[in-house]
Amino acid sequence: MRSLVMKFTLLTGALIFAMTFMLVTLESVSAQRETRNLLIDRNIASLSSAASRLADSFSSRDVEFVGAFLTELRDNMGADEIYALNNRRELFVEALADPNTAGNIRASAIAVASLGAGDIRHELNGTTLHLAVPAYTSQRRLSGVIYAQLELTELVASRNAMIKRQALLALFALGVFLPLAALLVGRALRPIQTLTEAARHASSKTLDTRIRINTGDELEVLANAFNRMFARLNGNLKRIHRLAYVDMVTELPNRERFRKETERVARKALEEDLTGAVLFVDLDRFKRVNDSLGIGEGDRLLEMVGRRLTEVVRGCDLAAGRMDDPSMVARLGGDEFTALLPSIDDSADAARVANKLVDAISLPFEIGGHQVFLGASIGVAVFPQDGADPETLMRHADLAMAHAKRAGGSAAQFFEPTMNQSAFERLLLENELRDAVQKDELVVFYQPKVLMKDGSIAGAEALVRWQHPTAGLLSPGAFIEAAEECGLIGEIGDWVLRRACNQAASWRAAGLEIPVAVNVSAMQFERDGFSQSVLEALEDANLPPHLLELELTESVAMENPERVIEQVQPLRDKGVNFAIDDFGTGHSSLAYLTRMPFDVFKIDMSFVRNMTTDPHSRIVVETILAMAKSLKLETVAEGVETAEQMTMLKAQGATLAQGFLFGRPMPYDQFMEHAEEAFVPRAVGE
Repeated sequence: MRSLVMKFTLLTGALIFAMTFMLVTLESVSAQRETRNLLIDRNIASLSSAASRLADSFSSRDVEFVGAFLTELRDNMGADEIYALNNRRELFVEALADPNTAGNIRASAIAVASLGAGDIRHELNGTTLHLAVPAYTSQRRLSGVIYAQLELTELVASRNAMIKRQALLALFALGVFLPLAALLVGRALRPIQTLTEAARHASSKTLDTRIRINTGDELEVLANAFNRMFARLNGNLKRIHRLAYVDMVTELPNRERFRKETERVARKALEEDLTGAVLFVDLDRFKRVNDSLGIGEGDRLLEMVGRRLTEVVRGCDLAAGRMDDPSMVARLGGDEFTALLPSIDDSADAARVANKLVDAISLPFEIGGHQVFLGASIGVAVFPQDGADPETLMRHADLAMAHAKRAGGSAAQFFEPTMNQSAFERLLLENELRDAVQKDELVVFYQPKVLMKDGSIAGAEALVRWQHPTAGLLSPGAFIEAAEECGLIGEIGDWVLRRACNQAASWRAAGLEIPVAVNVSAMQFERDGFSQSVLEALEDANLPPHLLELELTESVAMENPERVIEQVQPLRDKGVNFAIDDFGTGHSSLAYLTRMPFDVFKIDMSFVRNMTTDPHSRIVVETILAMAKSLKLETVAEGVETAEQMTMLKAQGATLAQGFLFGRPMPYDQFMEHAEEAFVPRAVGE
């Protein structure tokens, strides 16, 4: 801004100097013209007076008198040369300042013109004046002309003095008016300086300033426009900051804000040798509540959870006297929350806070007139030992939380280095499993189902195995959980369904019409095109629908009974059989059970295995068999391993049995050889 004032001041000063100099110059030119005319008139008068006095002497040819007079006149006028011509244009007398030029005089054109016209002639070349005056006698006869050449030194001196005076006047005006101009320019540009400062503050994100300019001109209009612009920008920045760092549902800090704060606190912990903790909180059973009450009520529940977590953490800070750097609760998204404890004395402090959070979440919530119960699985990562950057700490706390959830939930778990190895192995397993599906490394084994009355093969259950390139043959327990977590279970289930249909069709072509049972995952069953995919698999394999049995677990069947009826009935109408797997382990509703379109109850092996030693298990088995008999459904007892178990099941009216007593799961070729020896054709329900 100072440079702008200086530029305008110098420009104003230059204008003042130029105007002053121009005005003085105009005045000087006028004065110079008057001086010049005055000098010319004075010399003409002197020379005219001399011509009048010498006119008679010209006629009398008094050379001596005329020469003396002209010499005296030359000295008085300061002329360079003076000479006289007679009326015949002949040189009469000369008076020269430089004697060396004597005898070289030529009549000047002005002198000749003056003699011819009989009037005064003059010419000014620079400062040299050429002057010719005719001489008339008393009888008004032209007797000659006097010519003079002289330098107007007074004109040169006058011009120099005038230039000096002009410069002095201009400098004086500059000295007087320049400070005044600087003051006026500074005051005139002060609003611009105010606008410049406001723009500088705005560039540093200080947008809450108010520009006050009351000039009544365009600058005031511009200032008001700036104020409106800053107000809108400030509001937009606050909204952007809110969107960037605040969770809109709970009003808690979001993931990015939590990450930045964790980065700051972790760096401080390293520099000052402090200890802190990151708690990763995942709500248990929230999805069920959210699906039941709707998204709006679910958001209200998340807001209440956020407040409760914040209250617990703030209470712990107050109790420990750590209000200088308070703890932070944030929502990462979904039903995941985090808590940052910037400073703790030891890991026990983090454990106490985590346990209080678990207890707080376990208390009921009032939503829409209903009491809602949740749980919280919490993972704890302590810094700096478990990590010194936000990403590592959150990943380790997340791993610990996953262990707490797999252990049953509603508990807290500290991170341990072995969890990293387990997570890496799980990731490696998921990647290898994806390759296994693409490289056709999966195989289907079949376990026979036998008739209780004679032990003949009446069907088979398709069980997937993984022929791992290095680990060998893996059972489902080694990879099914990973397949469910990474979303491959649906793809694997579809592959098993198609492979089982194709191989069952091969048995049929060989004369063995053996029904094959295929397990259906929840992910497969929930797809809208599930029924169509089953029909396509049957059509591609050319397998009659009555030779396919689909098994749904009791938990899947009871989660949404109406959808089960909607999905299952079209397939049953085509002849596909359905079984409830692991029956007795879930929470079946008798009201829905009577409406369910199922053909078979599969008694869970945990009851069958213990029925000979545990009276409660035996009672459950007897109840299931009695219920199936009343509903005219077949039953399959899983996990039969002893003859005693088979005898008891047979006595209670079990239809079919499956277990190691009759055969382990075996490959397709081996099962076909086994079936050819023990197969007896039968109809379902026989």
